[in-house]
Amino acid sequence: MGLGRFMAGVGLAAGVGLATYLTLTQQDPRTWGRKVQHSVQQTTQQLDDIRQAKARVATNARKLSDAIEDGTQTLNAIQTQIDKFQFKVAPRVTAIEATLARLEAHES
Repeated sequence: MGLGRFMAGVGLAAGVGLATYLTLTQQDPRTWGRKVQHSVQQTTQQLDDIRQAKARVATNARKLSDAIEDGTQTLNAIQTQIDKFQFKVAPRVTAIEATLARLEAHES
C-alpha cells in the first residue's frame, strides 16, 4: 500500500504543479495541451528525420568504400599495363638514345 500512496502523491503533486503553472502563466489547459502535443509530434518527426539521415549516411559510406576499392583495383590494373608497356618499349628507347648519342658525337 505504500507504493500506491506514493504514486497517488506524485500524481496529485504533478496535477497541482500543472494547475499552478497554468494559472501563473494565464494559459488555457486545452491550448497548453495542444502545444505540448504539437511539440511531441514535432520532436518525433525530427527523430525520424535523424534516423533516416543516419541510414542514408551509412548507405553512402558503404557506396564510397566500394567505389574506393574499385578505384584502387582499376589503378592497379592501369599500373600493370604501364609496366608492361615500359618493358616492351625499353629496348626501342635504348636504341633511340644510342642513335642520338652517336649523332651528337658525330656532330661534335
